[in-house]
Amino acid sequence: MSKSFKKFNSLIAVLLALTLFAATGCSLLGSSETSSLTSSLMNSLEQSSVENSTDTASVISEDSSSSPIIVSPTTTSMITGTNSRTGIADIIDLIADSVVAINVTGVAYDYFNRSYPTEGSGSGIVVSADGYIITNNHVISGGNKITVFLKDGRSFTAELVGKSATDDIALLKINAMGLTPAKIGNSSTLRVGDDTIVIGNPLGELQGTVTTGIISALEREIELDGTTFTVLQTDAAVNPGNSGGGMFDSNGQLIGMVIAKTSETGVEGLGFVLPINVIVPVINELRKNGYVTGRPYIGLYSVDINSYLLARMNNVESMGVYVQGVDDGSPAALAGLRAVDLIIKIDGKKITAASEVTGIIQNKKVGDKVTFDIYRQGNYAGTGENLTITVTVGENKG
Repeated sequence: MSKSFKKFNSLIAVLLALTLFAATGCSLLGSSETSSLTSSLMNSLEQSSVENSTDTASVISEDSSSSPIIVSPTTTSMITGTNSRTGIADIIDLIADSVVAINVTGVAYDYFNRSYPTEGSGSGIVVSADGYIITNNHVISGGNKITVFLKDGRSFTAELVGKSATDDIALLKINAMGLTPAKIGNSSTLRVGDDTIVIGNPLGELQGTVTTGIISALEREIELDGTTFTVLQTDAAVNPGNSGGGMFDSNGQLIGMVIAKTSETGVEGLGFVLPINVIVPVINELRKNGYVTGRPYIGLYSVDINSYLLARMNNVESMGVYVQGVDDGSPAALAGLRAVDLIIKIDGKKITAASEVTGIIQNKKVGDKVTFDIYRQGNYAGTGENLTITVTVGENKG
């Protein structure tokens, strides 16, 4: 082999050795630097993870302190965010046990004074762990047995603690402990557009039905059975049987009790709710006294006869405001007022509408004297007499 060829081979060998060493060295050096870099990166990621975890915990803690029910940011909003439906489900899990179904049985009489059984149903709201429940007075009115059905399937016969027909609120008591009372909210802070959750017993057989919507109006005035109520309006679905059930806000707090839905055929999305701020003082009075104290009462009901046709149908001589009826044993009855008396003046004020009679009495105090100038017709037209009757205002205990 020539010297030049040997030199060439030696050069190749050296180059190969250098290349192998360089490759081996780089591999070893790279392994060390990569290990160091990986360790540094992991430490950084772990620190970042801890910081992020701390931030999240802070958000949850802040939200928890501001709301007694919602403890996760994903459930604070019912409308926005991908978890809004889950948020509603979480809230319902917390409040569903606070709403009960109510069944009422009684006895009524037909035109021939024959008795027959009656049955009605509605909803109620648990307001204390030891068995106090609120509902509408019209749900239990006329019943002699009231049965409450809890969400867990148990049923109890309820005692009527007290009622207020004026407010359409009744307080019941069942012999049970460890119930889940509704958390009381504040209806004075509500705004149109706020979210609502309604739970009740629609149709008297669908216990625990949940519907959702918004507050669609505040301080809406409606008239039910001759009494005017100032209520909240919601577009959440409300049906017969929902009366006495609860309406809750997006924090699961009770903001009202369902009182009625519109009765107009074909109209939907109009449910009416008594505000909780109106209900609470009534509940306290009913629990303490069985009725709301200090309210004026004379036991008289008036009606407008504002057409000659109505006058003829009711066998009265002229149009005007008439006594429709008086309660037995009431201050009006004891003073001598009767059905079909024409009310001309009260305390010297000329009366032109039945609503004026109600307004005057509501502004009186228990013990006040009220003077009625009336016309009482006789057996024949023109044989009546003008009378002045003084009524002492009593206390409304129902």
